[in-house]
Amino acid sequence: MRGSIRKRVGKRGVYYDVVFDIGRDPVTGKRKQKWLRGFRTKKEAEAALAQAIAEVERGTYIDPEKVTLAEYLKEWHAARKHKLSLRTWERYGQLIEHWLIPHLGGIPLRKLSPVHLEKFISAMLEADRLDGKGKISPTTVRHAALVLNKALRDAVKKRLIPYNPMEAVDKPRKARKEPPALKEGELRRLMSAAEGTYLYAPITLAVYTGARLGEILGLRWRDVDFEAGCIFILQALKRNLKGELYFDEPKTPRSRRRIEIGPACLAALRKQKKLQAEWKLKAGSAWQETGLVCTREDGSPIDPHAFSSAFRKLASKLGIDANFHALRHTHATMLLKAGVHLKIVSERLGHASVAITGDLYSHVLPGMQGGAAQLVEEELNGR
Repeated sequence: MRGSIRKRVGKRGVYYDVVFDIGRDPVTGKRKQKWLRGFRTKKEAEAALAQAIAEVERGTYIDPEKVTLAEYLKEWHAARKHKLSLRTWERYGQLIEHWLIPHLGGIPLRKLSPVHLEKFISAMLEADRLDGKGKISPTTVRHAALVLNKALRDAVKKRLIPYNPMEAVDKPRKARKEPPALKEGELRRLMSAAEGTYLYAPITLAVYTGARLGEILGLRWRDVDFEAGCIFILQALKRNLKGELYFDEPKTPRSRRRIEIGPACLAALRKQKKLQAEWKLKAGSAWQETGLVCTREDGSPIDPHAFSSAFRKLASKLGIDANFHALRHTHATMLLKAGVHLKIVSERLGHASVAITGDLYSHVLPGMQGGAAQLVEEELNGR
């Protein structure tokens, strides 16, 4: 397979172009060539040429003049199967198959314009949900736009298109919701009502640690250190689009963490261990040994979706309007109001950065400003 790099001097400086063979015309037998233009450095051009030749030889080269957006998105999505978590990859596929391809798939990749994308976003905002339960949420529209933006950004890197048309389009804004925080009495009522059931341990762990539901349901007894008074978040239990349960890495690298726990949480874990022993005795041969802290009465893992639904029902029965994630927000809010440093709170929550924690809980921080101002004045005035 042949190819070469051509140097040219333009008004804005030196550029490098790439030309390579893509085979022979089936009718005339003549060589067919493709050009990739506008590389700023020779090194970039050499890398692009090597990639193009490799793709032609493997039979995976995409001719940008002929490929449609649908064809490109399918190739792009397939190539990311081992670069994304299973859940994220499946979600990308759902958005591509149900929204992007039906609305934009027939358009040639090189002819996709900002006008096409603006019309798509407007149409999607007016569309109904796939399950027929009302209008689609702006969050779903935003996610579809973000997936398309990532795909088109990669297309630019591969020189399949000269620019990313999504950059010229206003994307739906992310709805900003202040995380709800439950009252102390509501937390106690929830834990009391759940005691003796499989709901108890996850609820208690969320209140005392602020961990995510999947992290709690994936917690193993070997990840609990009773002597040191801590737990280790090393995996999460998730469910794919087929309804199958699987264990995966936590959400971000910083989500793998050590969380210190106090006497009350340790006591709750010991109570859970005793309860599991009773369940095991009752289940007999039907007991499933998973080593998990939180299980159903037969030892099997708890489906995150089923648990979320059961929690909602329990909260509603108690007159509390909250989902399970509200327990995580409550944990963070309590710590911040108690004066715990933002970085420590971020580490307990397993956020990718302190900035994310500060942005999510910015509504809590202003209330702490008055105390900070008072402390400064007391120091300057010698108390």
